[in-house]
Amino acid sequence: MTKSADAAAVGQKTEATGYRALLRLPLPRRLALASVPADFSDWLDYAAVIALVVFAWDEGPFIMALLALALSLPYVLVGPFVAVIVDRVPIRRVLVISNLGRGLATLAFAFTDQTFMLLALVFVRGSIDSAFTPARQAAIQASTPEDLRGYANGLHQAINQTSKIAGPAIGGLLLAIWPPQLVFMFNASLSLLATLIVLTLALPARAASTEARQTFFAESLKGVAEFGRSKRLLVALIFSSCAYFAFFLYDALIALLAEGFGFDATAFGLSIAASGLGGLVGALTAGRIAADRPILSMSLAAVVSGVATALVASLAMLGWSMPLAVFLLVLCFMGAATAFMLVPYRTIVQREAPPDRIARVFAAGEAVIVGSMLSAPLIGSAIASHWGTPAAFLAGGVVLICLGVVTLVFMRRS
Repeated sequence: MTKSADAAAVGQKTEATGYRALLRLPLPRRLALASVPADFSDWLDYAAVIALVVFAWDEGPFIMALLALALSLPYVLVGPFVAVIVDRVPIRRVLVISNLGRGLATLAFAFTDQTFMLLALVFVRGSIDSAFTPARQAAIQASTPEDLRGYANGLHQAINQTSKIAGPAIGGLLLAIWPPQLVFMFNASLSLLATLIVLTLALPARAASTEARQTFFAESLKGVAEFGRSKRLLVALIFSSCAYFAFFLYDALIALLAEGFGFDATAFGLSIAASGLGGLVGALTAGRIAADRPILSMSLAAVVSGVATALVASLAMLGWSMPLAVFLLVLCFMGAATAFMLVPYRTIVQREAPPDRIARVFAAGEAVIVGSMLSAPLIGSAIASHWGTPAAFLAGGVVLICLGVVTLVFMRRS
């Protein structure tokens, strides 16, 4: 397909549907290909940073808490403002510069031997990534026909989920033979590879905005304003924020739940893999069927996931045993249901946000979602400390059930 034909297809209905039709288009195919090294670099970085801080430098819980903040806060404090620039300049330029910037920040990890300097570099890398992620969403919107965007988001979520499963595992293997510094250098080369692939993208030019330029802060607020303009966008944001909050009430406690059922460390590793596999399958399936009625898919998935989570928690609270195979199957199912809640959100953003504001809309949403997540692990650990680990899972499951039911009722009445 020629570049002009590819560009003409954007925003129009395609005769063929599905992942095969999506991957026939050069721009979406190259964008997905560029996401492979970019996402793998993220998770390899994560594994190497944890290994360096915990095993090489022997840091404790306080530094780990600061590391969690350094990883999360850029999306709250920096992302909404960087997104103004992302919406103003060509998308490919942002993708190139942000991939290079992430690679340089990762390379700098290899040359620091001070904990707080490393934390500062992690924050810098996250700040650069807060530009890359909205730019990728803008690129999907610009390069993908509307009826294939659900598939595109499912594919990109599947790539990220695969990276989440394989990245730390590969990182663990590399760390067995290399020091963390060499792993950081390898990760930097992955960002360079992503940059080279992005350079081959010929994304359609966005129409110039006819609105008068305002102050930088006022421009950043235009992303927030879009949530007030679109009821569907606002509902999707509130839903996603509450869903992420529910997930992180218990996400860090899976090892303790597995231990409560009498499973060992090997079983815990298998449980993480099962959840990741479910997320991978769920992402691809959600991209296929959730695009037509995204909020309905999100709501039903919340109810189903919440029931499964609450059921497992109830069994643990009653002291009942569970075969490992059943436990793994449940976690796989929960991972798939989670993907059904996450993939449609990005499809809604790409459908509702104007092309000249999509980065700001996405970044504003990310800031709200990440902000809602920050308190969840503390609340979950407090619940677990007072009433036991299963109680945190029960609380998260109940939140998901209520979220799904309330969203279904609200959308039916409105």
